[in-house]
Amino acid sequence: MSGDAANGHAAGGGGPAGEGLEGQHALGVRCEGLSFWYDEGATRIAALRGVDLTLAPGASVALLGPTGSGKSTLLQLLRGLLAPDEGRVLIDGLAAGEDGYEERERRIGLVFQMPEMQLFAATCRDDVAFGPRQLGWSAAEVDDAVTSALAAVGLPADRFGARHPYSLSGGEQRRLALAGVLAMRPGLLLLDEPFVSLDPASRRDLEAILRGLRATGMGLVLATHDVDRAYGLCDARVVLDEGVVVDAGPWRFGAGGEDALLSHRLKLPFVVELWRRLGRAAAEAPPELAAAAEALA
Repeated sequence: MSGDAANGHAAGGGGPAGEGLEGQHALGVRCEGLSFWYDEGATRIAALRGVDLTLAPGASVALLGPTGSGKSTLLQLLRGLLAPDEGRVLIDGLAAGEDGYEERERRIGLVFQMPEMQLFAATCRDDVAFGPRQLGWSAAEVDDAVTSALAAVGLPADRFGARHPYSLSGGEQRRLALAGVLAMRPGLLLLDEPFVSLDPASRRDLEAILRGLRATGMGLVLATHDVDRAYGLCDARVVLDEGVVVDAGPWRFGAGGEDALLSHRLKLPFVVELWRRLGRAAAEAPPELAAAAEALA
């Protein structure tokens, strides 16, 4: 099944999120017939099968599906960490091997699950600087990238730059790991279960940061089981199950639109379920809790 992801980046949140990251070229990505198998002994296990998918530049897309559906594999294929067994990934219309493809591929940032486990430097500044330095940027370019990235995640360099990463709270470490990816100025940001193991306050902080990044025009692909936050952050959804895209496009509820979630072991967003229980049209449920509270006031 093929799907087109909606384009859109409405502003949200406040504070420093996104500061210094405006104007980055957003990347468009197209998957054509993408398939990938894992070898398990003498058996080949299909992780993805014939995925056709378009991510428009600047789109914010929720990648949903039960455990084992292929979400993490798809993110790694998009970033080029895995090579497809069949099909291809096009970035801005370019295929692997064409001039400009590798440069664009480097501008797809991937934040793994529990990325704070990969922090290693003696200071926050050095940890965030690692990626830009590997790209051969000048000292001034690295310094600017680090300062902007730390500001974007609410860890200003003048307060946090000299601190050891392990002196930060768990939520701050998660944001520091995100800054390390943002410092390389991605045009598309892929996040694999970014809210897992965070306390409620840290989840709210990260959600505000991602809203700020959307406001800069950066594209986001959010692989998550947290349907509530996905509904609030993303304009479109892609549902994977057993390695196949079973639904793609803007959120839709009512007239059977809920089935794409419920029939694949996913729940409805809280506000959509609330609207249904109140006898209101599910299709009119606002994506953000603040808007829902205002509508019910």
